[in-house]
Amino acid sequence: QASAVAHAVGVTDAAVSKAKKIGRISTFENSKGKAMYHLETAKREFYANRNPSKVTTATTGQKAAGLTDFEARLSAKKNFGDDGEPLSDSEVFDFGKERAAREHFAAEMAKIKTDEMKGLLVDKLKASQKVYELASSVKDRLLSIHLKVASSCMAPLESALVDSGLSNDTVRNALSIGHIEKIIGEVVRKNVIDSLRDIISKEQENFV
Repeated sequence: QASAVAHAVGVTDAAVSKAKKIGRISTFENSKGKAMYHLETAKREFYANRNPSKVTTATTGQKAAGLTDFEARLSAKKNFGDDGEPLSDSEVFDFGKERAAREHFAAEMAKIKTDEMKGLLVDKLKASQKVYELASSVKDRLLSIHLKVASSCMAPLESALVDSGLSNDTVRNALSIGHIEKIIGEVVRKNVIDSLRDIISKEQENFV
């Protein structure tokens, strides 16, 4: 950026850095907070804010336009354009207007940064809502899974008891009287609830 300004004005990078440091040319912050030059503004400010007493030689740009060192010193007391040519009264650089334009631009950049931040917050809110919806769906499924597990366990349990020598009627009556299916379901349900409570109680930082 500084090199581009230096090339456009016809001076060294060091001269641009110095001009920035003393406030001769201004910068603005982009949406990431990085200081940036506005090329056309920097060029105009470099000429408009020059100190006539310190102009001794022509810049590379002025030399390219055909100005001698003497003419460069004279130009420091006049209003010249970027090409080294004198400006008419209607073309004289108005630093006040330029500063107002720069401040407006800075305000627009600040608004963009704010909008970006709002956008990030909205995205996070949407993500949180999606996570909540997913978690609720998973929780509902887990809290009803004990019924399926208990029912699925009964068939192999009956088969194992029958294989041990008991009659089908004896096995069915024993399982029914003992409410075995309900007991299995309650054991599964309790373990699911304990697991959910354990997950919910963990710190957010422990989650990926």
